[in-house]
Amino acid sequence: MVPRTSPTRTRRVRALSAGASVAAAALLLAGCSTSSSGAESTDGAAADPIPFSVAMSWISNVEYGGFWLAAENGYYEDEGLDVEWLPGGPDAPTAESQVAADAADAGITAGMSSAFAAMADDDFSIIGSVFQDNPGCFLWLKDDPIETADDLVGKTILAQSEATVEQVLTLNDIPLDAVTILPTGFDPAPLVNGDGDVYTAYATNQPITMELTFGLKPDVDFGCTLSGELGAPGYASSIFAKDDKIDENRDAYVKFLRASVKGWQDFLADPTSGAELAVNDFGADLGLDLEQQTLSGEAFAKLMESPATDEHGLLYMDLDRLETEMYPALEASGITDLPPVDEAVDLSLLDEIEAK
Repeated sequence: MVPRTSPTRTRRVRALSAGASVAAAALLLAGCSTSSSGAESTDGAAADPIPFSVAMSWISNVEYGGFWLAAENGYYEDEGLDVEWLPGGPDAPTAESQVAADAADAGITAGMSSAFAAMADDDFSIIGSVFQDNPGCFLWLKDDPIETADDLVGKTILAQSEATVEQVLTLNDIPLDAVTILPTGFDPAPLVNGDGDVYTAYATNQPITMELTFGLKPDVDFGCTLSGELGAPGYASSIFAKDDKIDENRDAYVKFLRASVKGWQDFLADPTSGAELAVNDFGADLGLDLEQQTLSGEAFAKLMESPATDEHGLLYMDLDRLETEMYPALEASGITDLPPVDEAVDLSLLDEIEAK
């Protein structure tokens, strides 16, 4: 990847790669970070950049577009941070394992289940969440819509994850034998071909395939009902770290969050800009498609806001909602001995940012 120079700052790009297979294609995973020497923090004190590494749960695509914008627009540099991105993917270590092993200062988990499962063995705290709703959904064709969990009864469900189906059924007191589950892969073609009635998908992925590959129109030819609408809500792309690391270097975590909020504000205003960075820069070696990434970015943007973020700003979380709505969903997925929410989530860093 070639370093680029702008009129106002010089940007150095450090690429990290790991082999991964996405769908049926073997891809080279690459992540990038930005840094500059002699950075000046927002507090006005000149200092050497502070190294700060972040483990991702997936490849360097538009899902992380707000972080890419924070790097591209110099927000981390302005905070005096030199951020290193550690890409994830099917063949990469999990974000949780990298943070646990001190290979990363912070991690970005895909969904809540992996982070909370890891809390059983490690003292992690979630310090913010990009997406206020999980993009997991149930994809259906127009003649057989899924509007409530009861609509799943009697259906053949093409499942990327059987656990997702079982979670929704359990939460709605529907017997598991009320449906037929057929394991399937990332491609929704089996649904289009009539091999099943419903397909477990991600609102930021397979509906776009339905549109671009099969020429079907959303809300006309097909629909996608979020798992949260069926009683299984959850945060996604939650940022977490070890408690002792936060205690030791709290200022760096506040700086990272403050810069990240700015990047996600830019993303919310213009998801296309995040998609372009994913395609042309941070995920340049992945062969990403700009149209697909743009539509995916628009879908991700729809998941970023909630009453909690309206009141406190992006990344904020609602602890009451976590305890009353999301903890039961986690328990239905088999995660037990959940910690008290005020021990699992530390919003004090975001509160500190909001107070300034």
